[in-house]
Amino acid sequence: MSRTPSVPRTARTLAAGLAVAALTLTAAACNSEAESGGPAADGTTTIRLGISPFQDTMIPIVAEQKGWFKEAGLNVELKSLAWDAIMPAVASGGVDAAINNTTGVVSVANKATNVVYWYAWNPFTEGSALMGKKGSGLKTLDEFVAGGLSEDAARAETFKQLKGRTIVTTMSTDMGKQVVAALESVGLSQKDVKIVDLDPDQGLAAFLSGTGDAYLGGIPQRVRATAEGMPVLASGPDLAPPPINGLVTTTDFVGANEEALLKLVNVFHRIIRYCDANTADCGKIITDRLNQDTGANLTVQGFQDFWQKFELYAPNAKATKELILDPGGVSYWKKTWDGDNAYLTSNGSIPAAVDAGKHFLVEKTWNTYVEKYGADETGY
Repeated sequence: MSRTPSVPRTARTLAAGLAVAALTLTAAACNSEAESGGPAADGTTTIRLGISPFQDTMIPIVAEQKGWFKEAGLNVELKSLAWDAIMPAVASGGVDAAINNTTGVVSVANKATNVVYWYAWNPFTEGSALMGKKGSGLKTLDEFVAGGLSEDAARAETFKQLKGRTIVTTMSTDMGKQVVAALESVGLSQKDVKIVDLDPDQGLAAFLSGTGDAYLGGIPQRVRATAEGMPVLASGPDLAPPPINGLVTTTDFVGANEEALLKLVNVFHRIIRYCDANTADCGKIITDRLNQDTGANLTVQGFQDFWQKFELYAPNAKATKELILDPGGVSYWKKTWDGDNAYLTSNGSIPAAVDAGKHFLVEKTWNTYVEKYGADETGY
C-alpha cells in the first residue's frame, strides 16, 4: 500500500468521565433543542447530526448545500462538535446520530449500553500520519528503507527511535490509539515515551511552537505540519489497523427512525459519488467551511490530492462490503474492533471488551439497505 504523504484520530478517561459530560450535554440539549425523531407534520424527519471539523466528517455539508436532505424527506441539523465530544453527545441525547468511528463506540459502550455503530463508509487507510519534528534527528520509515533495510525492519526502527521522546496527540480518540499500537508493536509502551495529550488543533499549535518530537493528529493538522516542513515518519497501516468512520447512533433512535437513517445513509453514498465526479466543487464546499472553523488552510487542490487516496470513501453499499465487511477487505472491521477492545481494556479505559454483536450493527444495516436501495448505486 502506498505511503504517499497524506492524513484522523488512546484513552484518557472518556468512558469514566462519560457521566459528567453526558449530564452537561443533556441539560444543554433539553434547554436548546426540540425533540427530534419521528415525522413532522410536513412528513420530514429531523435528525440532529454531529460532525467534527475534519475534511471527511464534514461531507454532509455538501448535501446541506445541494438540498439533498430535504429531497430525501429529512431535516438534518448539523451540529459541529470537537471529535472527542461526539460520543458523549450521542450517548446523552445531545445529538441523535453522528459521524465517528469504532474506537468512539467501544470507548463508551460499557456505560452507554444503547450506543451502536450503525453503518460504515470511510476507512481511514493511509490517513493517520505520525509527523516528526524538523531537526529532531528522527528518521522516516522511507529513509530507513532507502538505507537498505527491509520494510519490516525499517518500520521497527522508525518506532524504536521514539524511546525517550515526547509525542503530542489526542489520547481520548483513535489518534492516541494509533500511537500506542505503533509503540507496542516494537515492544515499547507509553512509559517509554512522554505523551502530551491535547485536542488536535491545540496539539498542532504546541508542536509547531516547539513542544514534542513527534505529533499525530487529523488530516487538516497534517497538512499544516507538512507545510511547515515536518516529515511523515510513518502512516496508515504501518501504525495500526485503520480507523473506520461511519454513522453512530443509539438503539432508541434506530427503533423509532430506521427508515430515516437509511435515507441518511443513501444521501451519504450520493455525496461520495458526487465528490468522485466533481471533486473540485466538493472540495470548495468543504474547505470553505473547514478553514472557517479551523486554522487548517486546506486548499481545494489539497482536497483533490487527498480524495480517495489517503482515506477511502464507499460510493455505494457494494464498496462498503468490499472495503469493510469482507474479511479480505483493506479495512476489515473486526481487526479494527478487536484492536480497539485490546487497547482500551489494556490501559483500563474500559472495564471489559465490548460485544460487537450488540454494538456493531453494520452487517445487519447493510442487508436492510441493499433490500431498499440495491448494492451498486450509480449517479447522483
